[in-house]
Amino acid sequence: MGRRILLAGAILVASLLVGATGAGAASTFTDAQGDAVGGAADFTQLAVSNDFDGNITFAFTFANRSVLTDDDLVLILLNSDKNASTGTSGADFAIGVGTFGAVLLRGDGTSFQPASAGTLTTSNNNLTVTINRSDLGGTTGFLFLAVSTLDSNTNAADVVPDSGASYDLDLKPVLDTLTAHFSPAKPKAGKVFRLAGTTLRLGDGTTVKADSITCVAKLSGKRLAGRCSWRIPVSARGKRLAVTLTARYKGASATFTPWRFVVR
Repeated sequence: MGRRILLAGAILVASLLVGATGAGAASTFTDAQGDAVGGAADFTQLAVSNDFDGNITFAFTFANRSVLTDDDLVLILLNSDKNASTGTSGADFAIGVGTFGAVLLRGDGTSFQPASAGTLTTSNNNLTVTINRSDLGGTTGFLFLAVSTLDSNTNAADVVPDSGASYDLDLKPVLDTLTAHFSPAKPKAGKVFRLAGTTLRLGDGTTVKADSITCVAKLSGKRLAGRCSWRIPVSARGKRLAVTLTARYKGASATFTPWRFVVR
C-alpha cells in the first residue's frame, strides 16, 4: 500500500498544484464513466462535504462496483496545508480504503507512515469515509484527489477529480465580540428601554448580523419581563440594570459580558 500511495502522491503534486479547481463545502465531483484502466473501480462521482464541527465526508460512486472487492484499494491523497513543500510529494496525509475499512497515513517527506486517527470511520460498504479535521492537522481547506487501483495490478487506476481539486471547509464560526446599541442610550425610570441593534464580530475579523439575539435584563438582580424590550419601573431610579445578550450565528452561539447601567 505504501508504494502505491507514494506514486499517487506524485500525481497529487502534478494535478493539484497545477490545475486544481476550487470548491466550497458540500461539493460533488463527477468523472467520466468507462475511463478506468486495468479493471480498477471506475469512479463516476465523489461527493465531499463537512459539518460545522469539522467532520469531513468523502462518498464514492462507481460505475462497475456496488461494493469494493478484496483486490480494490482507494486512496484519498490530501495536501492538508496547500503547501507543495510539506508532506510526501505534496501529500500530507493519505487515507487508504478497502474491504478492511480505512487507515490514515502521514507523509513524512519520503514515505507514508501509519498515523493515529480516532475519528476515521467508514459506512455504506466502505464507500463513504468520514474523518474529523483534527486528525488532518486541523486543516481548514485542502487540495485532494482520489485514486482507485488494485492490489494485483499496479497499473490499474482511475482518478477523481481528473485535475485535482481544492476544498475549503465551512466551519462553525467563532463569535468574538458583540457591539450593542440601546434606545434610549441609558435606561430611564418609567420608560421603555430596548435593544436597538447589534453588530457581531467573528474570530476572523469580519462583522456580520447575528441570526438571532436573546436578551435577559435584570434590575438589582431580579429579572425583568420582556424579550429585548423592557418597561423600567418608576421606582427603579438609581438602581442597577444589567443586560446579557446571547448571539447565534451559523450554528454557533455565545453569551457576552453584561451591559451595565444605572437607571436615571
